[in-house]
Amino acid sequence: MNILITGANGLLGRNLVEILSKKHRVFAVVKKKNQIKFKLNKNISVIETDLCNLVVKKLPKNIDVIYYLAQSNDFRAFPEGIKDMISLNILTPTILAKWGTENGVKKFIYFSSGGVYLNQNKLANEIDPIDANKELGFYLNTKLSAEMLLKNYLKLYKALIIVRPFFMYGIGQKKDMLIPRLISSIRNEKEISIDGKEGIKISPIYITDAANATAKIINLNGGLTINIGGDEIISLKKLVLMMGAELKKKPIIKNNNQAQNDLIGDNTKMKLKLYKPKIKLKIGIKKINQWMCN
Repeated sequence: MNILITGANGLLGRNLVEILSKKHRVFAVVKKKNQIKFKLNKNISVIETDLCNLVVKKLPKNIDVIYYLAQSNDFRAFPEGIKDMISLNILTPTILAKWGTENGVKKFIYFSSGGVYLNQNKLANEIDPIDANKELGFYLNTKLSAEMLLKNYLKLYKALIIVRPFFMYGIGQKKDMLIPRLISSIRNEKEISIDGKEGIKISPIYITDAANATAKIINLNGGLTINIGGDEIISLKKLVLMMGAELKKKPIIKNNNQAQNDLIGDNTKMKLKLYKPKIKLKIGIKKINQWMCN
């Protein structure tokens, strides 16, 4: 297949490029060619473009599958980052989906976020209704908006897949993301604030497991929504203590009285249709800690 991947320099993107390029022709879309973070081979072509100002003429017209992994780096910046969030999370994917229908693309895969389930206090299943009246925050609202808009293209594709990932982590991740940030706080003896007694419960997934699951999506057909998350459910407090044991340092934990719902993805469909996670959380923490030490 000929596969177009936006966000190819991201944590998931760079791993996915390397996996899919073993058997397929991959067109990796990046903002700057001189900052490529994946290993090039004969099956990888790099396309340099700013997705906020997408020039579709730069794209090859023999694409079979589009993976839209790109997301705004301004996801925490509201209202300053709204233009970037709207462009990257809503406008560009819908334009690219339209381009795909005009150029014979068979499958379109959009990466949303497991965070759209934020207001649920139970295991999040793909068929659960999302209450748009409850506040998610601007970033997650852009993701949910894109999901709704892209579903209009379903009849024009052999497959239109919405993916909701939960706390992907691994070597090469930005240091301000949850797991590397917690490791850094423990190492530097910074206080970690936890909501309630145990903190939010999550189901993280190591990046190679997430990438292997994502690579299998090209085999699916129809309209589907799929969670990508790990098998292990852990509270923030237990996660921090696990990290402390790995670092051989006692975390400084401060409990507050704020209540927060858990964010745990039901990964049954992922395991049935795509891939079963192999990297245990304890091993994943060890891997990322060793990487951060270098």
